[in-house]
Amino acid sequence: MRAAATLCLLAVAAAGCGAAPRDSAQDFRGDERAVAAVVERLESAARDNEPAVVCSRLLSERLLAALRAQGTNCRSAVRDGFRDADSIELTVEDVEIRGTRASASVVYRSRSEDRTTTLQLEREGNAWKISSLGATPA
Repeated sequence: MRAAATLCLLAVAAAGCGAAPRDSAQDFRGDERAVAAVVERLESAARDNEPAVVCSRLLSERLLAALRAQGTNCRSAVRDGFRDADSIELTVEDVEIRGTRASASVVYRSRSEDRTTTLQLEREGNAWKISSLGATPA
């Protein structure tokens, strides 16, 4: 099922050791900043090896339900994604909000190459949560 495959992006989120990455959320205002901040939090959770934070605070209930429906343990899958990660940094380039849904265009570096992916988010209460982890353009 696609939900398990989407956790592969978590490997992308694991930043390597060294200097603290730049907080690209600072480039946005209002709800766009709140959306970008979720992506930045994903990066820091990966860097700090905090799969519980990803599963309890950053992923939408819909994505978590899809993972459960296929028998995937979120924390184990996230931990595996962190372990398999390349050394990269996430940078939010653009945020688009339509009602209670948002998309974030994210640039990441993998094996010395810049790549772009799109994360989908949805508003749950007052918080933005990741509902889909990455559609990478060909």
